[in-house]
Amino acid sequence: MQHFAGYIPVVLLLMLCSCGNDDDNQHEGSGCEFVQVDANMDGLIDETEQALISSCRVAAFTSKAEIESHLIGEWELIGHGEGWIPAISQPCARITVTDSMLTFDFDNGRSNFIETYTWEIEEVAWSGGTYFRLKLPSYVEGLFITNFCTDYMFGDATPSDGNMYLYEKVK
Repeated sequence: MQHFAGYIPVVLLLMLCSCGNDDDNQHEGSGCEFVQVDANMDGLIDETEQALISSCRVAAFTSKAEIESHLIGEWELIGHGEGWIPAISQPCARITVTDSMLTFDFDNGRSNFIETYTWEIEEVAWSGGTYFRLKLPSYVEGLFITNFCTDYMFGDATPSDGNMYLYEKVK
């Protein structure tokens, strides 16, 4: 028993040294940290975001092949809007796309993850015509993307109380 009592302080010291700081919302390697800022209503779509969305709609890619080839690269979230009642500030998000895989780094204070998915661009027919969307194996918050142009891509579900996510190509 005397030998066992000598190990207790060593084990406790090892346990304390191995603990990380769980209060840090920053992803390893992303350089992005989510910060909730209630004062500026960051969940509202501002004039700059609206102008980028409008110009992207006008200059949208018109073929699946064009979107697929241009999608490859790195994208960063630069705009965000909440549905009818804005409550969450702009998340931190980064997307890296290769020809077959998409890696998504996301933090909005509630969800914090880095995941990889297979992807494809799907053409969807509806009563108003057709549109393209980013298709993943399952729904992923922040990756509802239905509009693609040279430097930006976005999805905007705010008219039906969803969210808007606007990404800019950085590489």
